[in-house]
Amino acid sequence: MPEFESPHRHALPRLLLLLALLVTGVAGLLAGGSALGVLPLRASAASQFGTDWGFAIPAINELNAAAIRVCSADALADSAVGTANEEIRKAQVEVLVGEYNGAVQEYNREVRARIDSGITRPAEVPSRALPLDLARQEFCLKTAKSPPLASPTPALPSNAGRFLTLEQLDAYAAAAGWPNEPGWWPEMRKIVLCETRSLDTMAHNTSDPHGGSYGLAQLNGSYHFERAGESFDQRFDPVVNLRTALWLRTVRGHFGGTGGWYNCAKLWGID
Repeated sequence: MPEFESPHRHALPRLLLLLALLVTGVAGLLAGGSALGVLPLRASAASQFGTDWGFAIPAINELNAAAIRVCSADALADSAVGTANEEIRKAQVEVLVGEYNGAVQEYNREVRARIDSGITRPAEVPSRALPLDLARQEFCLKTAKSPPLASPTPALPSNAGRFLTLEQLDAYAAAAGWPNEPGWWPEMRKIVLCETRSLDTMAHNTSDPHGGSYGLAQLNGSYHFERAGESFDQRFDPVVNLRTALWLRTVRGHFGGTGGWYNCAKLWGID
């Protein structure tokens, strides 16, 4: 009986060959499109906004921090008027102002270069950085001038340990720059005795927000120290702690309410 070739005998190999050619063609198209910069669209968009504008938000955050540093320097300069540190504090303000303005120019230059290149600016990226005068309005609280000390700063107590006496507390307050005049140290002294009855320089109230409150003046978190130009690592140092409290009282202009130490100020009837 003669053998006849089945018409389906070579169908499977031919089908596999066609599939291989199809896969090769699609891969070539994708490679060509990628080389031309048209594929893939989603990856292209992510690259554009991630790479081209990735600098913007960190730069704005740093500008905000720089503005706060200027505010702190402004407050310290105001409180140093009439003291030996007046010109030094003014010079410190000038340095920080120069740094802020330089960062503003750099940010604006980076944004303009990308826009001029036809790159779309995301809505969350500011078109220009805040000029210093507007940044001061946004970040600087109303400042009240601190009068100079009426007498020379006494020597710091040489034998003070973790727990202080009232005399040692007064000496540290004077060293921190607190004026011994109505509206300043007499009221703050009462607040310290309310906040830290034991006069424990290492006092730490962990129930307060932002990591708790620290030291004689029970200052919340690290931000008061940073804005006052002080080291948070030195938060339990009596002079640093009280000097930061003086900065806070100075920039806010009063005790109590938004001036800080609300409960103790209310207890003593201090504004």
